Amino acid sequence: MKEDIYGLTFLVADLVMIVCGFWAGWRFIRQYRNYLLGIEWLIVATSGVNFLIWSLRFADDPAGSEASGQYAFAFFLDAFSRSIGITLLLVVGMMAVTHRYKASLAVEIGVFALAIGFGLYFAQPKYRAHVDANGEFLLHPGPATFYLVVNLLTLAFLVYVVKRLWGIGATRVAVATLAVSLAATAVALTYDFFPMPDTVDPIETRPLFYTFALTVWGLQMLTYLYAYRALHDHNVATGVEKAQKNSKAATA
Repeated sequence: MKEDIYGLTFLVADLVMIVCGFWAGWRFIRQYRNYLLGIEWLIVATSGVNFLIWSLRFADDPAGSEASGQYAFAFFLDAFSRSIGITLLLVVGMMAVTHRYKASLAVEIGVFALAIGFGLYFAQPKYRAHVDANGEFLLHPGPATFYLVVNLLTLAFLVYVVKRLWGIGATRVAVATLAVSLAATAVALTYDFFPMPDTVDPIETRPLFYTFALTVWGLQMLTYLYAYRALHDHNVATGVEKAQKNSKAATA
C-alpha cells in the first residue's frame, strides 16, 4: 500500500513538471519571443514525458529498462539540461531582462549545440550505471563535479536575479525564486553524491526523492517565468524596454 502511494506521488509530480514545462515554455516563446528559455522548457517537459512512459513500461523489469532506447534518451535529455540547459542557457536567456542582452541566432544555435555535445558526452554508457558489479554505489566524479559546479555558478546568478526582483518590489517572486533555486541545488547534490539503490526503477526505489526533484524542477520553470515577467514588466514600465506588441493577446 505504501509503495502504491509513493508511486502515485511520483507520477503526479512528473505530470506537474510536464504541464509546467510545456505551459511556461510556450509562454516564453509566444509572449516574449525568448526561444532559448522556451525551447529548453519544452525539452525538459519532453524529458518528463519520456521519463513517465519509461517508468511505467519497465516498472516490473528494471533490467529491461537499462537496455531500452528510452533509458538512453532519458540520460541524454537529463545531461543536456543539467550541464548547459538549466545553467548556461538559463543565464543567457534571463539576461534579456537583467542586462537587456538579446542573444543572436548564432549564439542561440551555439548554446544549443554545446548542450547537445555535453548531453551526448555525459550520456555515454559508462556514465549511466549507478551501482557496480557488487551492488555498491558508483560515483562518476567527473560528471558529478561538473554538474555541481555549473549548478552553483547558476545559483550565484539567480541570487543576483533575486536581488533585482527584490529591488523592484517583486518580493514574493524574489522569495519563490530563491527557494526553488536552493531546492534545485539540494536536488543536484543529492542526485550525484548520495548513494542510490541497486535498481534504476524510480517507482520501486526512490519515489520520494523523485517526487521532490520533479516537483522542484516543475516549480523552477514556473517560477522563473514569473521572475522573467516581473523584470520584463518593470523594464517596460520604466521605459528601458518596449512592450511586446502581442503581450496583451498572449496573456489573455
